[in-house]
Amino acid sequence: MTHDAVGISGLRGLTRLRTLGRGTSGAVVSLFAAGGGEDEQSLLAVKSAGAASAQAQLRREGDILASLCSPYVLPCLGSRAAAGGEQYQLFLEFAPGGSLADEVERNGGSLEEGAVRAYAADIARGLAYLHGESTVHGDIKGRNVVIGADGRAKLADFGCARSVGSAGAIGGTPAFMAPEVARGEEQGPAADVWALGCTVIEMATGRAPWSGVGDVVAAVHLIGYTDAVPESPTRLSAEAEDFLEKCLRRRAGERWTAAQLLEHPFLAFGGCGCDVEAKWVSPKSTLDAALWESEDEDDAMWESDADCVAERMHALAASYSDLPDWESDDDGWMNVLSSRKPKPPATSCCWSSSAL
Repeated sequence: MTHDAVGISGLRGLTRLRTLGRGTSGAVVSLFAAGGGEDEQSLLAVKSAGAASAQAQLRREGDILASLCSPYVLPCLGSRAAAGGEQYQLFLEFAPGGSLADEVERNGGSLEEGAVRAYAADIARGLAYLHGESTVHGDIKGRNVVIGADGRAKLADFGCARSVGSAGAIGGTPAFMAPEVARGEEQGPAADVWALGCTVIEMATGRAPWSGVGDVVAAVHLIGYTDAVPESPTRLSAEAEDFLEKCLRRRAGERWTAAQLLEHPFLAFGGCGCDVEAKWVSPKSTLDAALWESEDEDDAMWESDADCVAERMHALAASYSDLPDWESDDDGWMNVLSSRKPKPPATSCCWSSSAL
């Protein structure tokens, strides 16, 4: 779906407030006010890229987002070519609660099980919707899930998303990869379920899975070519442990689907409004650079049918120096935010470019 010129080209009154993040690959996320000043109008985020390869990636991401409509997916408001074609922009709903990783940090490095349950339920609902649309997210983790003004968790950053069964490059973040993804075999809905289990561990511990492994190549080998599974946090309930066991089965075909997981006792009563509250926080950490580009997309993708096992492992490890710092924020991003606190935007499902 293309919506470069429809509605977006006719935008009026967009005021750029500040840069939220800047990456060495060229993508920039900026905060804008639509229709007026920061204290009066709703806010949106604009993700832009100038390099040809980055523009192509952003266009692909925009096309995927344009086809989706769920309260558990961060809405894309539209996209457009700018600066005479020298830049491409995605317009995204502003998520004032930051990422789940930010929320974990704000809570002292881990979340209580009630909050973990609620956010996991939101993620599972988002995944059930995506998989029903024959789409795989491909990079579920705390940095790629944001919290809206209503407290609901929403899936974000679709740079690694793909259609179910599609050929081509496989990507993602190594610490959250399912065994079949680490081996370069496939990346289907079951891989998102594995990553959901890993994200539950991240929320409960404040650390990515496999954080005790000191070498990335060894970790990728452990994930893809042994019988190991991520260690469950010791303080979780029996229900949570059973939920993780359903997510982290090494054989993709044996994992529960996202729809099945929504019926699991751990999630059956979880979700927005049960264990978390709507909140408004300063955007100082909201669209953290790692939310959009935790790694260079070219380094995170490879052709599954072209590389031998050793080459694939080293390609995955190329962008990471050691563990557990697999998604370091120190990736050439500049934090240039002011400390002013904007007002929360009005919430809406399925924004369209014509509404702007």
